[in-house]
Amino acid sequence: MAALTGAMVGLATLLLIQLILFFQWVGYGDASEIRYAQIVAARPAWQVLLVMGLGGLVLGVLMQFLPGRRYHGIADVMEACALNSARMPVRSGVGAGLAAALSLGIGAPLGREGPAVHIGASISAWLAERLGLPHKQSLALLGCGAAAAVAVSFSTPIAAVIFALEVIVGYFTLRVFAPIVIAAMAAMLVREQFIGHQVQFPVPAHSVISTWELPLFALLGILGALLAKAMLSMTGQIEQGWKWSGLPRWCQPALAGVVIGVIALPMPLILGIGFEGTFLALSGVLTNPVIAWLLLAKFVVVCLAFSSGFPGGVFGPAVFMGSMLGGLFWVLLGFTGLPLSEQGVYATIGMAAMGSALLGAPISTVLIVFELTRDYGVTLGVMTAAAFASTVMQTGTHGSFFRWQLARRNINLSSGRDISLLMTHRVEDLVRTGFLSVPIDITTGELESRMGQERQRIAIFVDEEGCFKGSTNLSLLISHAIEQGLDSKAIDGALSADYAITAMTNIVTAVQSMAEQEQEFVPVIDRSNPRQPELLGIVSKSDLLAEHYDVIKRARAEEFGIT
Repeated sequence: MAALTGAMVGLATLLLIQLILFFQWVGYGDASEIRYAQIVAARPAWQVLLVMGLGGLVLGVLMQFLPGRRYHGIADVMEACALNSARMPVRSGVGAGLAAALSLGIGAPLGREGPAVHIGASISAWLAERLGLPHKQSLALLGCGAAAAVAVSFSTPIAAVIFALEVIVGYFTLRVFAPIVIAAMAAMLVREQFIGHQVQFPVPAHSVISTWELPLFALLGILGALLAKAMLSMTGQIEQGWKWSGLPRWCQPALAGVVIGVIALPMPLILGIGFEGTFLALSGVLTNPVIAWLLLAKFVVVCLAFSSGFPGGVFGPAVFMGSMLGGLFWVLLGFTGLPLSEQGVYATIGMAAMGSALLGAPISTVLIVFELTRDYGVTLGVMTAAAFASTVMQTGTHGSFFRWQLARRNINLSSGRDISLLMTHRVEDLVRTGFLSVPIDITTGELESRMGQERQRIAIFVDEEGCFKGSTNLSLLISHAIEQGLDSKAIDGALSADYAITAMTNIVTAVQSMAEQEQEFVPVIDRSNPRQPELLGIVSKSDLLAEHYDVIKRARAEEFGIT
């Protein structure tokens, strides 16, 4: 299944790449990822503005038909893993892929990894649902889809595996690691069959001239995190500006597209995924003013694109802005007269800083940078910057761009994985018969006497046909006796028949039902005949909490490789 998932997602990711090129060809008459800026620069200004504006309008209308009327990306995959038992609708994956292809094709300054991962996760979730796989296997298969998408999108199989484990699945074990590796391998075979396995940024090998530069690399990591935080803040402020304007959501991408086009006219390198600009920064051939203007312009258009709803990922902008930040940092350090490594060294390390901060995945980022550049001479610098950037990012409210997106939808993943796991465990094995079954016409005094004689604290009311009618416990019964007297009907002070669950109810729902009624038990019934619900037994709060503990304990043992 892992190999099949990897191959299917690999083909889907290649299709996404071709769709991006197709929309680029439709808009500008030519298509190439590595010559995007050259193609746009050769077109008249009116054509660029028309493509960006009209394309944005089509996107705005298209997204009205997507679930939630918005683009779905990696944050939604994380939500599915943590809260939805690794289940995702295929419709959102197809729609998000089409919207992202159009967005990146017309020149949105965003990345490709977000839509690719979402498509891969949607495919794997669909397979898991069709096959009826349990939670653990569904989660592993979702990781397979994410890894395959990243591997094909950037030709980075090792980083793809770690990214799936670090960001999507959330833990490392052999049971999950092995199938994800197999999926990434299958996806890479598909990529090599169609487009080859070339390095994304074939820059000359660099080296750090002295370890005394490590504090400078740490400072660069901190600057990368601060720039990432500024990007999140600015994006949020522009979103508030859109809301304040009162403009319909569907027309915002069109207006933003025109503004992005105007900014990009003198600097076409900021459009699209940004491979050209990143490569020039890593090669150290950009002049000092150009680096500063490109960094500022990319920052503005990325915030504008995200806030207006343009579909796309964050890793493309991260490596572009990171490389520019590193190059600019090198320029500023040059005024100190200190002996420094080449500008390309700082540009590469800047990539790691921004990538680690925005992805919230320092291990994956380090590996991605190495696989994108094959430049291992800057290992210490890349690791230092990634570590400091990630640490600074964690000091804030949001540890990554994806968690920031989820927080804006009031979604907290801190305990989500445990809840998702518990929702897959039903109460059917916890049903007990430690209760007293009584007729509905029994008086309070009679029931109190029987409960004392038989030493039972819970009583269930059933009619002559054995249908469930309600429940009570000793505490409720005593309160009813004080208020209404011992001759009153006991069922008048009981919990209604609506307070009950079925054997298929999950642990989380059962605990919530008890909490709402402030009870230590809940009846379990068979509702196959709604008019005559049949009593199966009860579930106690102590049994539910014990099962809760065992489930989480087993999950933690598996995550940490304890057998």
